[in-house]
Amino acid sequence: MGARRNHTAKKTRKLDLYERLPVWFNQRFFGAAILVLVLGLPSGFAVWYLAQPDTLPIRSVKVEGEFRYLAQQDVYEALGGLASGGFFNVDVRAVKLAAESLPWVDSASVRRAWPDTLRLDITEQVPLAKWGEHQVVNVRGDLFQPPIKGLPENLPRFIGPAGSGQMVAVNYQLLSKRLAEINLRISEITLTDRRAWQLRLANGLYLSLGRTVNNERLERFTSVYPKLLGEKIARIDSIDLRYTNGFAVRWKESSAG
Repeated sequence: MGARRNHTAKKTRKLDLYERLPVWFNQRFFGAAILVLVLGLPSGFAVWYLAQPDTLPIRSVKVEGEFRYLAQQDVYEALGGLASGGFFNVDVRAVKLAAESLPWVDSASVRRAWPDTLRLDITEQVPLAKWGEHQVVNVRGDLFQPPIKGLPENLPRFIGPAGSGQMVAVNYQLLSKRLAEINLRISEITLTDRRAWQLRLANGLYLSLGRTVNNERLERFTSVYPKLLGEKIARIDSIDLRYTNGFAVRWKESSAG
């Protein structure tokens, strides 16, 4: 009888000790953990394997887009070794940034094409005007600095305070569209430090618009120009459109009187 009680006490102490062990040692939990580990090994190895640069290596890089000023070779040279590596290992963001570092690249998108190709879709900058001696303004008014050589000879010139490129670009495009209706083209547009607008046309005529691009004033000029001023353009130096009910014509000195 006493031996039975002693055996029971020993069994109870063993159970108490088991219950005090950490939870991870629980038989069911421990078994589940082993199962997850075993099943996870293949997928973990696969992730590691695909991340290696010599796994499914990139063998072809294709640069696509409509180019007038940009040479494809310039893009390949800018990429250097960034476009090499494995299909899953190549740093797509680094490739994109390298392509967009070229002055004639407006934007670049990069995508993988199975099984070994990297495709770059390039959007080229569209030059709108020259800014200063070395910069160019695109159609959004952003400045970039490409090689000036090779630009169209009739590209207009923008002049304005720092940070005014977008404002000048917007007003240039509005004014150009209106003046083109009477066959006039802007060769230079200036926003002065006092925020006044001045135009120089391709025929040599100067226009002063004041501090606002006023459609009514411009309409007054475009309605009169073909009938009264067009044939006298060689004698006119400038036209001041800042008046409320008309405009002032300044004649060249040799044509005065």
